[in-house]
Amino acid sequence: MRSDRYKEEVKQKKKRGRALKVLLLLILCLLIAIPAAVYYSYKTTLDSLNVEFKDEGLEAEIGDEYEAMGRVSDSVGDISSDAEYLDTETAGEKEIVFTASRAMFGGLLNPTKTFTYQYKVDDKTPPVMLWSGDGVVVEKGSEFDIKSVVGYGDNADPKPEIKYDGKVDMDTVGSYPLHITVTDASGNSIDWDMTVNVAESIPVYDDDSTRFPFKDFVKTYAGDGRKFGIDVSAWQDEIDFKKVKDAGCEFVIIRIGWSEDGAVEMDKRFKENFEKAQDAGVPIGLYMYSYDNSEEDVRKAAQWIIKQLDGAKLDYPIAFDWEDFGQFQQYEMSFITLNKMYDAFADELSKAGYDCMLYGSLNFLEKVWEDTDTRPVWLAHYTDKTDYKGPYRIWQQSSTGKIDGISGPVDLDIMYE
Repeated sequence: MRSDRYKEEVKQKKKRGRALKVLLLLILCLLIAIPAAVYYSYKTTLDSLNVEFKDEGLEAEIGDEYEAMGRVSDSVGDISSDAEYLDTETAGEKEIVFTASRAMFGGLLNPTKTFTYQYKVDDKTPPVMLWSGDGVVVEKGSEFDIKSVVGYGDNADPKPEIKYDGKVDMDTVGSYPLHITVTDASGNSIDWDMTVNVAESIPVYDDDSTRFPFKDFVKTYAGDGRKFGIDVSAWQDEIDFKKVKDAGCEFVIIRIGWSEDGAVEMDKRFKENFEKAQDAGVPIGLYMYSYDNSEEDVRKAAQWIIKQLDGAKLDYPIAFDWEDFGQFQQYEMSFITLNKMYDAFADELSKAGYDCMLYGSLNFLEKVWEDTDTRPVWLAHYTDKTDYKGPYRIWQQSSTGKIDGISGPVDLDIMYE
C-alpha cells in the first residue's frame, strides 16, 4: 500500500513537473512572441509613414507667403512641420522638416519619421524708386549727398546700393543732369534720370491753395453709406469742437503722438482734442505717426498708446501712419520689415481690444504696402476722383479743407460704411 502511494506521488510529481515545463515554455514563447509582434507592428507602422511633396525644389519669391502644409500633396500618419510658413525673409537654399507619426497602444508607442523639404528663395524683384528727386533745388556751397535728394527702397534688401553718373558742381549755380542706378543684394536694379538744380538759396513757397469749405465737401461727395469728417493734430491749434460738430462733422481722427526709435512723444493737444471731441459728441478715431524701423519699436509705441488710453473706448480704429518715403533709405529697412511693423502694431493693439488701420497715399499703397485688400485702409489721395483700385474704408480727399471751429486748413475725410 505504501509502495503504491509512493508510486502515485512520484507520478503526480512528474505530471506537475511536465505541466510546469509546458507553462514555462508557454511563458517563454509569449515573452518572445509579444515583443516580436509589437516590434513587427511598430516596424510596419513606421515603414508606412510617408510624406509626399508637391513643387519639390520650389523656387519661392522672397517675402512671399507659403504655408508649410501647403507643400504636402499626400501623407500617411499625423503630419506636422517645424514652422507654419516657409522662411522667405532672406534669399538662398532653405529646408523645412516635416514629422509623420502615429500613436499605438493608446499612445504607449509613437512611431515617428522625419522628411525634409528643400526649396530655394530667390529675389527677382528690383528696388523701387519712391521719389525721383527730379528738379530738386540744393543750396550753392553746401555738400551734395545723393541719398538726401531721392527716395528708394527694396522689398528685401535694407541697404540697396545707389550710384549715379554725372557731376554736380555745388560751387556753380546751374542745372545738372544725373543718371541714377539702385541695385539690391541679389543684383536686381532700377535706374532713372533726374536733374539737380544748384541755386543761391532754397526757395520758399507760399501756401496759396484754395480752401475747400466743409459744407461744399459734403455736398460734392454726398451718398448713401458715407460719413464726413476731419483729422487733426496740434497743427490745427485750438479747436472748437462744438462748432465743428454743428458744421456737420460726423467723426474726427486725432493724432495721439509720434514715435521714433521706440520713444513716443504725445501730441501737445491730444488730451485737449480728445476731451473736447468727447464732450461735443463727435465720434473719435486716432492715429500714430511713426518714424520707427523695427517691430520692437512699434510694439512699444502701441503699448504706450494702450497705457495712455487707460481703457477708454474709441468709435473708430487707431491708424498706423508711416509715410517718410522720400527718405526711406535712411531707415535701413526693407519693405518686408515695414509691413511686418504694421502687423506688430496691430497685433499689440488687439491685445487691448483696439482695432487698427493702415494710413497711406495711393502711390505707396500700390508700391510698398502689402495685403491692402485685407488690411483696413485709410487712403490719402488729394484729387477730385480717386483711381485707387484697392478697397479702402476712409478717403482723405483734401488737406486744404475749411470748417467752422478751426482757423486754419484741415484734412477732409469720407468714411464708407
